[in-house]
Amino acid sequence: MTDRIQIVSLAVSVLLLLAVLELVRRRKLTEEYSLLWILSALALLALSMRREILYGVARWLGVSYQPIVLVMLLIVMMFVASLCFSVIVSRQRQQIERLIEETAILSAELRDLRLTQSRTGQRETAAASSRYEPAPNRPAT
Repeated sequence: MTDRIQIVSLAVSVLLLLAVLELVRRRKLTEEYSLLWILSALALLALSMRREILYGVARWLGVSYQPIVLVMLLIVMMFVASLCFSVIVSRQRQQIERLIEETAILSAELRDLRLTQSRTGQRETAAASSRYEPAPNRPAT
């Protein structure tokens, strides 16, 4: 790997790591989701810094152009990240559906309770008003 490619790959790896850490610091990315990105950036950094590791992996995979291993690692990272985020989105969708159902049940119960209270209140108001209503005027006989 030429020095220029190594410098670019190091710069990209460091920028990725710094971007993830900055997103975590600003609370735009939670720690649990950032772990995948931090590990990926560290793996890229290790492969970029240590040519022997990169050459060994390239030989093991049968790749003649070693820097392509970095691109392959990036592609694998994107697949893993997509799979992890798909699982997270699926779990959150199930939670949202459950919350919608619970909200609908609670809303129906509240509506029934208000209706029952309204009917009870009307009866109590009618009973109270009849107690205090003056007796009808009776004609003198």
